[in-house]
Amino acid sequence: MGQFLNLESFFQRPHIPICRRDREQLGEIYTRNDGKRHAFANWLIALMWEEDEIDTGWKTIVYPVEEGRAFWLVPPIFYTTAPSTFDKAWRLSEAIKACSHNDELTEKYVHPYWDDWAKV
Repeated sequence: MGQFLNLESFFQRPHIPICRRDREQLGEIYTRNDGKRHAFANWLIALMWEEDEIDTGWKTIVYPVEEGRAFWLVPPIFYTTAPSTFDKAWRLSEAIKACSHNDELTEKYVHPYWDDWAKV
């Protein structure tokens, strides 16, 4: 038992690499206690189901990921504040992925409290 569940075995998707400009921005956003930069390599763009007394639906969340470390050890760089339909959350995740390929994810989605569904 003592091992983490490897979700990669359930969801076979290609890695989304973090490009140079985004990696530099992440170095300014996330600082380690020892002053060194994190060795972020990939983005984890996740869709998460949420239910509470007020809202129910899907949220889109983005984490920078280091090889060999659990993704939840750093706060997400982006997440939607209000849940939406799966279709909207999926389309937003695809727009974020396109921005990451253009090395613009931190430029366009760095503010973690985003809720502009009209852009999707």
